Amino acid sequence: MTKTFVNILTTSRFLCSFFLPWIYQNTSHVVFLGMIVLLFLTDTLDGFLARRCKVQSFYGALMDTIADKVLNIILLVILLPKCPILWSVLLGEILIFSINGFALWRGKQTRASIFGKTKMWLVAFSVIFGYLYQFDICDMSWVYSGTIIAFVSQMITMIDYLKTLQVQKKVNMPKVDWQTFWFNTDFYLKNKI
Repeated sequence: MTKTFVNILTTSRFLCSFFLPWIYQNTSHVVFLGMIVLLFLTDTLDGFLARRCKVQSFYGALMDTIADKVLNIILLVILLPKCPILWSVLLGEILIFSINGFALWRGKQTRASIFGKTKMWLVAFSVIFGYLYQFDICDMSWVYSGTIIAFVSQMITMIDYLKTLQVQKKVNMPKVDWQTFWFNTDFYLKNKI
């Protein structure tokens, strides 16, 4: 039951991200900002619950990465007309997503690190500052500061991921049915990199 809840939480972040442009256009700033904060909080909550309740899985790990990137990319694309400096953060997110995808294709996996977790929150703050500026709640200097800090953290994260992948050996997964591969916690813990 807990694993299902955690997977629904992660998947809902992914799906809700696609509704953000509509929410941005059709609701108040307060509702939109509240939705953004809620979605960012689900990223912390789902990982915490998965580890705490010992219900990690390959599905959860992959969907968490995809949901994070989709959320950030959609939020940044909406912001770009008013805050073009955020192109750098968008580019950083796309590069990190590409590194993750390439690693997976090569039979490797980027592991969540303190750099990646910190980067996620710094990107979240830069996005939130962008929207606060867009809604005339804060000054553009907050956006500049948040963007520079987020971009530097993205570069550090990319370097960390690339160094990890360079020394990592390709993993040959044992043959199992798809349900075991994607959702079985014991299989995930035994075979994760």
